[in-house]
Amino acid sequence: MKRFIPRIVAVLAVVLVAVPAHAAAPAVVHSSTTVLTTSGRTALTYTGYMNGESFQQDGIVTFDDWQYSAFWDQGGYVNLSRRRLPSGPWSNLRLTDYVTTSTDSHNTISIGIAPSDGTIHLAFDTHSSQLRYRRSVAGLATAPAGAAWSTGSFGTVQTRLTGAAMDVVTYPQFFAHPDGTLQLAIRTGYSGTGDEVLYEYRPGVWTYVGEFIDGTTAGNNAYLFGIEYDNADPATPLLHVTWTVRETSNASTNHDLFYAYSRDKGRTWRNNAGSVVATTGSSPLRSDAAGLRVWGIGQNRGLINQESQVVDAAGVVHVLASHLPASAADNGDFTAAREKAVLVHYRRDKASKVWRQTYTPFLERSARGDIAVDSRDDLYVVSGDSSTRRLHIQTASKASGWTDWVIRYTSPAIYYSDPLIDHQRLKGQNVLSFFAPRYGGSQIDVQDWTVTGG
Repeated sequence: MKRFIPRIVAVLAVVLVAVPAHAAAPAVVHSSTTVLTTSGRTALTYTGYMNGESFQQDGIVTFDDWQYSAFWDQGGYVNLSRRRLPSGPWSNLRLTDYVTTSTDSHNTISIGIAPSDGTIHLAFDTHSSQLRYRRSVAGLATAPAGAAWSTGSFGTVQTRLTGAAMDVVTYPQFFAHPDGTLQLAIRTGYSGTGDEVLYEYRPGVWTYVGEFIDGTTAGNNAYLFGIEYDNADPATPLLHVTWTVRETSNASTNHDLFYAYSRDKGRTWRNNAGSVVATTGSSPLRSDAAGLRVWGIGQNRGLINQESQVVDAAGVVHVLASHLPASAADNGDFTAAREKAVLVHYRRDKASKVWRQTYTPFLERSARGDIAVDSRDDLYVVSGDSSTRRLHIQTASKASGWTDWVIRYTSPAIYYSDPLIDHQRLKGQNVLSFFAPRYGGSQIDVQDWTVTGG
């Protein structure tokens, strides 16, 4: 395949490669590090642990001044912990009525919280296999002081959300509409041939909305960077989704950045220009449609799937990806390509609908990072380096157009797998709080950092 050369097309802007010598990026000040567990699951597969993978939406999350996090323990049990912010102790629930035999790092735990009735939802232990899901009693998140924080507050494990079977699913991702409706996107099918489908929860009941990305027709599948609402216009929140496409089970066939958005909770979908191009259920988005591609990234570029996405208060969509720099030759050996892949920031200006790209010099190797935004729309990335076992905090300011990326912190050589940022806490409280497994997997830290303007 020809080497990919960036070019300007209708929705692209000139590639930005320079990082200013004197960054105005925000600073971070360490507040605390707490230990979530010392008995996390230690099996290492696909270069990561079952605790701490970039596609967990969410693995750590704040709701109404309580922070929640989930992890697998060494015995194979789902654990859910919570603490009262800003500095309360962690209180843990160990759900022992289900035990996993998996050591597959895809089989993570995702947390969803439904503002409509205060239920906490857990989806877990699935990789091209049957869904495992359970939810709490109503009010557990909305009235935490009065609800019983106990295993008895959670229902039994379910293998479907509605009457339809969910036997071959992966990557459950919860997200909430500003009106309180909780939704779930999940892949059906397999790596290299799969679809994305959408479910919606209203108090006590899930409904199936339908398939919204079709990959099986083209013989590939979409890997989501993220799916979430903005609230730039409270009257019409937009649901944004970005993805890359994989042609086969080989990660070297990942290619391109695709984008669509919805004004009606994922029922109909629009392309970057704003034209309606798909309807969930009857005529879904085609995963590799040329009209949905907003940045060309060729195959054999070391592009890793499912890094991260965030949408800021102005409705600007930010995507964190990592792949070979433009000057590097194609490399079909994915592991070797990852050794030279750098973090790249893509963003869409809401007013002009133009996408821009900023290369950074930051390396991750086999790891993936998380991107998040504070109340001022400054950006933060927490990423690991699987070679050095160090975590880094990188920041960039809105004032610079997010081009002044700089490393603000480098950890000791003790961390591994993918760190997970509590997006809600950063956006709402200007505290960078993240879940970070230590090398070996047994200890998981939660680091808290206060952020300040640059």
